[in-house]
Amino acid sequence: MPKSYTPNWFFTALLDNHINQMMARYSCLRALRMDFFYRKDTPDFLQPDHRWLELQLRMLLEQVEQFENIVGFFWVIEWTADHGFHAHAVFWIDRQRVKKIYPFAERITECWRSITHN
Repeated sequence: MPKSYTPNWFFTALLDNHINQMMARYSCLRALRMDFFYRKDTPDFLQPDHRWLELQLRMLLEQVEQFENIVGFFWVIEWTADHGFHAHAVFWIDRQRVKKIYPFAERITECWRSITHN
């Protein structure tokens, strides 16, 4: 972890609680971590705040919630000079029912591209 980063105790506690609840409910989980950002050559990259990204993430998650065997998720939004506003998301997949994770990543990526128009 970079020295410049100071973890937020409240966020960390929420995340720990979420992870513990998921592990208590499902005997075998796989975490699929994905990053969502805008290409620099798009107007979305120049958005002055995180609200547009948050709206598009919520649209994405509405679709992902319909995927069979994705049993949960969490996400955070960050800003950096290189990527502007972007999000990190983790999708929980029930490994008792699913062996291959990559098809989920492909489907989620297709949804994101559709929402953001590539």
